[in-house]
Amino acid sequence: MIGEKRIFALLALILGIIAAALILSAATRGSSLDVFGLLVGLAVLFGSYLIFRGKTSLLMGWAKTRTGGVINLVLGVATLVIPGGVGGTASILAIISGVLGLLAA
Repeated sequence: MIGEKRIFALLALILGIIAAALILSAATRGSSLDVFGLLVGLAVLFGSYLIFRGKTSLLMGWAKTRTGGVINLVLGVATLVIPGGVGGTASILAIISGVLGLLAA
């Protein structure tokens, strides 16, 4: 049976992937490339990977999960607050992914 922490980690991974996809699509919209949005999208994707990988690894799993949760939480708040950031649904999904990642730790 899957524990509730692994379920939280799986939900955080799914929401993080959706948030990263939305951020990356917003960064590449139009003819110009938004470097900040591209870096944030890749970082949210990496944070989501750390959340899920931390729950399945035997060595230092709690540190990976917490680090991934903090990365997603901080970047979600930053893109929501900073003017010119992605904002909206993608930021809120990244914040929720970070909170679920911290709950999974």
